[in-house]
Amino acid sequence: MKDIKILDVKITSLREEEVIERMRGMMQKGHSLLCTPNTEFLINAAKDQDFKSILNKDSKINLPDSFGLLWAARFNSLWLPKQSALKQAVIFLQWISTLILIPFFPKYFYQPIHGRISGSDFIWPLARFAAENKFKIFLLGGAPTVAERVALKLQTDIFGLRIAGVHSGSPKDTEEIVEAINRAKADIVIVAFGSPKQEIWLKQNLARTSCRVGIGLGGTFDFIAGVRPRAPLVMRRIGLEWLFRLVIEPSRFRRQLALPKFAWRVLLSRLNSI
Repeated sequence: MKDIKILDVKITSLREEEVIERMRGMMQKGHSLLCTPNTEFLINAAKDQDFKSILNKDSKINLPDSFGLLWAARFNSLWLPKQSALKQAVIFLQWISTLILIPFFPKYFYQPIHGRISGSDFIWPLARFAAENKFKIFLLGGAPTVAERVALKLQTDIFGLRIAGVHSGSPKDTEEIVEAINRAKADIVIVAFGSPKQEIWLKQNLARTSCRVGIGLGGTFDFIAGVRPRAPLVMRRIGLEWLFRLVIEPSRFRRQLALPKFAWRVLLSRLNSI
């Protein structure tokens, strides 16, 4: 397993099937936390050292849930001249050109990170893995009835999947939630509190549950339940999912400011490293 640091946060470079293989080992060990960082995670981690510690120390695998992370890893790996006087100019030109290239040549960015693994996509191979190995999943979070609709969709589409239980509560209901998970004897818990609440909750409570693996999947429940539409596949593949979400949810404008902040900080980080 190879970890790549972006803005001092580790990102795991694994293919989807390799992540599932790692999970086989995790299910035989203690309690393991998986995270799905995106650009907003890294901006928040810069301000919150406890959150950064969860990503770097507590999380076993950090799936790259953002095309921006693929871009940053590729940008940071590009060649630089030996002459110190030229390095800054080359870095700036690389920064501009790679940002422009994203929607036109997305596969150029599939190294050194092999590709984006979004939480909304990963829930399906995770559920198939659980079904094949007779592991029970607990769905936690989302608005009332959302987790139930997600459970119905997953069980309808994946033969043999066992959903041990659902709970639409929040961190304030922790004692009730832990009791429900343990009563259901769940093996894997998927949490949709939103970040960083879901990661903090898992760090504090995963070991109190019967679950061997816990993963935070943010807004995944809303996509599966049909509460929110997901961007067309072509937009996801060329790194423009953020644009689709901004168009259908203009109120996300403030959150989307994380994107230019992230790009700028990646540039400054590379300039400071020479």
